[in-house]
Amino acid sequence: MRPICGDEGFPPRWDGQGSSAHEEKIFVSIRVRPLNDREISRNDFADWECINNNTILLKNSQGERSSTPTAYQFDRVFGCECSTRQVYDEAAKKVFLSVLNGINSSIFAYGQTSSGKTFTMSGVTEYALQDIYEHIDKHNERKFVLKLSAIEIYNEVVRDLLSSDNTPLRLLDDPERGTVVEKLSEVTLTDQSHLNELLSMCEAQRQIGETSLNGMSSRSHQILRLVMSWTS
Repeated sequence: MRPICGDEGFPPRWDGQGSSAHEEKIFVSIRVRPLNDREISRNDFADWECINNNTILLKNSQGERSSTPTAYQFDRVFGCECSTRQVYDEAAKKVFLSVLNGINSSIFAYGQTSSGKTFTMSGVTEYALQDIYEHIDKHNERKFVLKLSAIEIYNEVVRDLLSSDNTPLRLLDDPERGTVVEKLSEVTLTDQSHLNELLSMCEAQRQIGETSLNGMSSRSHQILRLVMSWTS
């Protein structure tokens, strides 16, 4: 994120067309959620305004020294009217589907409690997996193998969401694979229904608690890893 200052140029935006094995590209998107019922009842107002598809404006609250709003530019900005489908199609789809070209990819959401991270990522995950299975159905000449693992990080403790054993797991440094989770389950998927069952299991096991901003807040970080391989 960087503020817009005069005519200063910005680095070229990622075109979303994937990357080679020797490149790493980060695509940063912002999604603004609408005010919820609690905020409306308090007569709150939105501090952020989407100017266009790449620019967001921070409107300074009353009492602040500067009355001049500050604008920031990102690869993509989604306003309150944008659906999760649109967020996926325009910001996450090409990143996720780069796995079909043998390229590792990661998609994650960052934000404060009640900002809409779980809502957005649940939808993005659903659409992404639908696309993966559509690709598999169209390529019967290949044999695909998909494996899923899932962890929760809560109070700096790592737990396997695909196991009933709540024993904390250890992080280890592997010279070839990098950081790995010791004894983490990895389940081979049979079909999309099997995958959906496992995702429901993960969500049911997550730590949930109430905060001042959200009555049912996900109190942990969840990481899903999908490993895909195929043979002709």
